[in-house]
Amino acid sequence: MHIASRLAALALVPLLVTVPAACGEDEPEMPPLTPEPGDALPAARSSAPPPAQSRAARMVLYKYLRGIAAGDAKVCAHLAPGYESATYPDPGGCEKGLAAAKARLRPQDVTALKSVTVPAAEAGPDEGEITIAFEDLRWKAEPARPGGVLAARYTLAQSGDRWLITG
Repeated sequence: MHIASRLAALALVPLLVTVPAACGEDEPEMPPLTPEPGDALPAARSSAPPPAQSRAARMVLYKYLRGIAAGDAKVCAHLAPGYESATYPDPGGCEKGLAAAKARLRPQDVTALKSVTVPAAEAGPDEGEITIAFEDLRWKAEPARPGGVLAARYTLAQSGDRWLITG
């Protein structure tokens, strides 16, 4: 019996040792992590895809924005169905709603859209997507104001062999 009581006491030792640590008592404090002279730092991740890789997506947004200024319903082909229904919720979607959306823009916004360029894009937010912020668009004159069909950010994704505006 003497051996059994010793084994029972030994079995309780690990439990008693971990209880104070679990309650936050007697936990050792760790110094802040600092890089050492020989440590390799992680490579900086660029959020910009190479211009050649994003060119097709940027061209789709370019055509869409210039198409809004022209009132050309052909640009509706550049919209994913979910984005089209969110942006043009009335029956007929983009093809029927484009003229009304253009009419809600200020005249100077329509003029600005006629000269817009899309020089840069960012990778993401998801794998295989490209995002273009409104403030990254370039204008020959006064820029258009975002709002309505002019989103603050555009997300494009590849669907088959073409790019579509998805968000």
